[in-house]
Amino acid sequence: MKHYKTLWLLLMMMVGGLAMTSCSDKDDQESSGGGGEEVKDYVERMYPVVDPKENSQGTVTLRFYNDMPNVAYISVSHFQEMIYPGTTIQVQKVGNGKYALTNPFATAEVDTEKDTFTSSNYEAFTNMMGMVQTGMPNTTYDALPIIKWKSLEASPKQVNVTLDYGKYGIDIREDGTNVYFPFATISDLYIDGYMHMADFNGQTVMVAPNGAYSLDAGYPEFLITPLLKETRTDDMVDYSYKNLCFTLTNFFGYPGRTLLEKSMKEKGLDQSLQDYGKAGQMTRELLKSKDMYDFFSGTATLSCLLFDGGHTYTDLTTINELDSSFTQKLKPIRETKLEEFYNYCPEYLPIKQAKEDNRALRKELDSLRVEKIGKDVRYTKVGNTAYCHFDSFMCDDSGWRKFYKGEGPKPTIDQYPNDWLVILVDALEKAQNDPEVENFILDTSTNGGGSSDVVVFITSIFANKPDMYYENVLTGQKMKCSYEVDRNLDGKFDEKDKDVKLKMNIGVLISSYSFSCGNLLPAMLKDYGICLLGIKSGGGSCCVLYNPSADGFGYRYSTHRARLNNTKGQNIDEGIEPDYQLEPDEFFDIAKVGKLIEQFYAK
Repeated sequence: MKHYKTLWLLLMMMVGGLAMTSCSDKDDQESSGGGGEEVKDYVERMYPVVDPKENSQGTVTLRFYNDMPNVAYISVSHFQEMIYPGTTIQVQKVGNGKYALTNPFATAEVDTEKDTFTSSNYEAFTNMMGMVQTGMPNTTYDALPIIKWKSLEASPKQVNVTLDYGKYGIDIREDGTNVYFPFATISDLYIDGYMHMADFNGQTVMVAPNGAYSLDAGYPEFLITPLLKETRTDDMVDYSYKNLCFTLTNFFGYPGRTLLEKSMKEKGLDQSLQDYGKAGQMTRELLKSKDMYDFFSGTATLSCLLFDGGHTYTDLTTINELDSSFTQKLKPIRETKLEEFYNYCPEYLPIKQAKEDNRALRKELDSLRVEKIGKDVRYTKVGNTAYCHFDSFMCDDSGWRKFYKGEGPKPTIDQYPNDWLVILVDALEKAQNDPEVENFILDTSTNGGGSSDVVVFITSIFANKPDMYYENVLTGQKMKCSYEVDRNLDGKFDEKDKDVKLKMNIGVLISSYSFSCGNLLPAMLKDYGICLLGIKSGGGSCCVLYNPSADGFGYRYSTHRARLNNTKGQNIDEGIEPDYQLEPDEFFDIAKVGKLIEQFYAK
């Protein structure tokens, strides 16, 4: 669950691949749909494959059919080889339009007449996590070196999944020897929580050789610029809308709070928009528009209908950070369309107000913290109670990676004063070594999320529980994922980690601003008997996926792959109630909070 601000940078990536052909230019290849003397119904072109820094990863063949000349198709074989270098798919024709697909991890069947994809182990078939840790299944892991994946328990172990692309008018094609998916469609099928993904902007395929860590330098201008056109082609408009409807209907995490999701789950996105009065009909019309500015505005209104606290954000406007003429023209059009939408959708206004109230609470808590504890004070002590301000589950992983590779010293607060993991570790060490400290407050009241790896580290230290619980909404499987944790942070996973034991009573401050991992941590700790204080947390139960749109832009949404649960298997999107309610002006009364923590553990 990467912090979404950082992860906007990851909207168009996938794992790097090598060239599938040696052609050195983009000239149309003399190809035909069925071979022999059949009428040529497509052309194939070579495109460069690059990483975010425009380093060449080779070339790839894309196919364009005459009836959809602007929609790129790719064979399942080429895509597998590109998305996971060193692996292949064996394709065997088993009947009229029917193909058996076998990769190193699972099997699937494609029916090109019915346009369906079926697999008894969809998660395994699309698994790319072996590139992160050998043997790892398709699960939640950000690959911070402080933890390692250990095991995954799924109940039931396998579920048969059929994805009906034909129902949405998405055409899977064949040529007698291979199967071809629209590029964006198969990319959506494979995308995982580590951000292994691919995107095509009409000129270049961009890949992310290291998943979530491939775009540290920022969103590449070379990929954005070709997309900023004023109009869209008819075939792209049609396919883009169909693919969006398929993806959100089938792959959404359905956290439980959005305006549209109950209807969408029952009837699909398209019918839900048609049935949702003027607000839905307006959104549908904008999403199907040939005018790019209207299309962008439609992604903004759809984002309102699917707002789930901050994970789902289909509004493409924020991915364009360029100061361009396109941007300047877009802004007033988008604002006008949003105002019209608000008039059609009064039920969204309380949601909009709640967002503003939450931002106001954050400002209030920040101000009170500065007033009572001091500006930029991360650790302090009052009497027998220590306090740590912990504002993000992200960290500067570069220092930790060097340390675990033996290429640098263990990160310290002097070297990394703004690394939140270092801040936490430093605070725990100070408190643990101080004989006066009996209580430890972890302040996550303004923590909007970050990496679930850090959550696992904290639950292991606080409660000796290195597990995560979630469900796959598509398959219905309940999951328990367990990890090894380097609890003493000595760079080794060994028996010495078991010796780490905190002598302090632990209390965690939460508020409605505590979202995503800021909600997951208290959900787990409450089940483990750790004291929570403050205001009910803000929810955010799903991990996030970042999908390329068919046009080549990108958006994020709550994923079906991991809707997070508590240890009882219950969805945590409604937020977590604290054991002690506090008013904002009580949050930073360290002596009072310390006494409440003592009271909790004295029960």
